[in-house]
Amino acid sequence: MANHILFQITFDCNLDCPFCDIKNRKREVDVDACMANIKKKAGEIEWVYITGGEPFLVDNLADVCDELRNAGFKVGVTTNGTIFRPEIADHVDRIGISIDGDREFHDKGRGEGVFDKAIELLEIVNDKCETVVMSVALKDNQDALNRLKPIVNKIDPAYWQIQRDYYDNSVKIAV
Repeated sequence: MANHILFQITFDCNLDCPFCDIKNRKREVDVDACMANIKKKAGEIEWVYITGGEPFLVDNLADVCDELRNAGFKVGVTTNGTIFRPEIADHVDRIGISIDGDREFHDKGRGEGVFDKAIELLEIVNDKCETVVMSVALKDNQDALNRLKPIVNKIDPAYWQIQRDYYDNSVKIAV
C-alpha cells in the first residue's frame, strides 16, 4: 500500500522549460474536490506531496497545507525555487526544490538566474523544514550533477533525491 498521494494543485508555471510539457496539459484543478477526496484517505495515507506546475503560484497554498496537516497528513511541496515564499516552510513538513545540475546546466534548461534563486530559497528554508534537492539524471547532466555535489553537501539538505530519466533506462546515476 502506498503511503503518499501526489496532489497536482496547478498546471500553471512561471517557467517554460523545454523538457516539460505541463503547459500542454493545462487545465483547471478543482482544489476543493481534490481536498475532499484526499481527506477521505486520512488515517490510511501518511504524506501528501503537492506538485504542479508551480505550487508557489497558488495564492492560498499555505491554507491548503494547513488544512491537510490539520487532517493528519504530513505535507511536502515541490517547487522550482524561483518564487520566494519562504513562509510556506512554516506550513509544510518538507520542501523539495528541483535542481538539475550546476549553475550552467540548470540555467541552460530553465532560464538565466534560476539556479541562484533555487539555491537561495533552499538555503533560506533549510532550517525551517526538511528540504530535498530533487534532480533527474540524464545522459547530458552527469558532469553537472558531479559539480552540484559540493554545493548540495555544503547546504546539507535532508535528502538529495536523484532519479533516473524515465524515458532512458541506459542512464546510470554516478554521483
